[in-house]
Amino acid sequence: MNGYGKLRRCTDRDGTIVDFFLYLAAAFVTVRALIREARTRYRWSTRPTTRRLK
Repeated sequence: MNGYGKLRRCTDRDGTIVDFFLYLAAAFVTVRALIREARTRYRWSTRPTTRRLK
C-alpha cells in the first residue's frame, strides 16, 4: 500500500482519518485484484487478449 501518495504523506494526528485512508487503499487493492481475476476467468472466446483496443 506504499504506492498510494496520500498514505505516504499522511501527517494527520486523528486516527480515524488515517484508518479511513488505509481502508480506502485496501478497497482499491481488493477491487483491482477482483477485476484482474474476472478478466481472465470470464473471458469469452472472441474477446481480444490485450487490454488495448486496436
